[in-house]
Amino acid sequence: MKKFEKKSAGPLERLRLKSGIYAASFTVLAILLAVLLNLIVRAVPAKYTEFDLSEAGLYSLSDSSKEIARSLTQDVNIYYLAETGSEDAILTKLLDRYASESSHIRWERKDPAVYPTFATQYGVQSAENGSLILVSGEKSVVLEASDLYDYDYSDYYATGSYSVTFGGENKLTAAIYRVTSGETLHAYYTTNHGEQALTDTLIDALEGQNLAVSPLDLLTDAIPDDCDLLIVNTPQQDFAAAGSLVDEMSALRAYLKSGGRLMLTTDSYYSTPNLDALMAEFGLSRTPGLVVEGDSGHSLSGYPYYLLPDYAEDTGSGTLDGIDTSRRVLLQMAQGITLTETEGVTSEPLLVSSESSYSKTAGYEMATAGQEEGDPDGPFTLAAYASNNATGAEVIWVNCGNMDNEAVYQTVPGNVTFLQGCAAALAGQEGTTLVESKALEAAPITIPNHTAAALGLVFVLILPAAVLAVGAVVVLLRRRR
Repeated sequence: MKKFEKKSAGPLERLRLKSGIYAASFTVLAILLAVLLNLIVRAVPAKYTEFDLSEAGLYSLSDSSKEIARSLTQDVNIYYLAETGSEDAILTKLLDRYASESSHIRWERKDPAVYPTFATQYGVQSAENGSLILVSGEKSVVLEASDLYDYDYSDYYATGSYSVTFGGENKLTAAIYRVTSGETLHAYYTTNHGEQALTDTLIDALEGQNLAVSPLDLLTDAIPDDCDLLIVNTPQQDFAAAGSLVDEMSALRAYLKSGGRLMLTTDSYYSTPNLDALMAEFGLSRTPGLVVEGDSGHSLSGYPYYLLPDYAEDTGSGTLDGIDTSRRVLLQMAQGITLTETEGVTSEPLLVSSESSYSKTAGYEMATAGQEEGDPDGPFTLAAYASNNATGAEVIWVNCGNMDNEAVYQTVPGNVTFLQGCAAALAGQEGTTLVESKALEAAPITIPNHTAAALGLVFVLILPAAVLAVGAVVVLLRRRR
């Protein structure tokens, strides 16, 4: 029987073996590096690895939200109540952004089907799917899913459609501030003088500043001891003084004498001499007439008495420090405020008209908006701050009766930002929590007819013809070869 001898591998076989070992080693190393890189990327905060390409910045945080998140000194746990598979991608990415801005913010999803009683420990018996619970220490806030989106039905009957905007960031930032800013402060707004009711938007903004807002009738109740801010919003009747059944003015003066804070808005259409006398004690008085703008850049087009004033510069009080002064403010039919140097009082303007403005002394009785003889030149103070150096009392006076207006907020959100910032400053808070809602749909691109015709000519005729011409040249050149 023939014996077969075992032959040793030749040089070619050994080379192939080594190549196979090297290839396998490189493959394993590449896989390990890919896994390691993936782990590193996942550990990097989302703000460095994800980019927001949405037109409205749905997945980005505003500067106000970032500032509040970065200034946290205590932990905030956010629980997202959502069933598996029904998570809101906008919300989860936004929560990732909050967590990446501060090590004190953590969030996790809780499936109500898996944890049916989880929300009850925070006093929530029937939370909506998609709701949020924010917890910091002993304080907690619940944000219902339906409150995270804003629905505008104003055009529904005309067009059959409505618009939806995402207000989740505004609600989240305000809730984070509320659970971490310590003791709740109290703001009261007066009633029973024909005051303009505070809008829901302004109340939400104030509550977002951790200010509990309540009505106050001075005919039946005294100003509470826990009043951190008193709001008088465009009264149609004056406050009662000495000799009346109830001396409301004495109550106001006593409150301010004890270091109280007052935010007042007025309309020159209504006469309030008692309130005017109180403001005079702070060196503030009405300038006769209504302010009209001569500069078209400081008023709405066609409405020179719808003012777009400037913010004052270098305010020593710091009232404007927490306000986004890049947002315009709209004052409709506003009256100027004269600041008079008064002993023991510090006062300063907050909003001012342009140098081209003037005041129509005829006021609401003006026959023309043009400047006439006797109409004084501007600029004019339209909102002012004043404080009593001895008592510590502070007042902010906006001499415009239509400042707090829901219709205005739709186009000029700076109004609510300004009022919220003034309230926060008087209450001793720094910064504001207000964030604008974000559109879910990009605005449609509209192209003029002449532009559309030119583009059609380029793409339908010129470009195809150019391609055919280039192709013909290439064919001819190849045939000549």
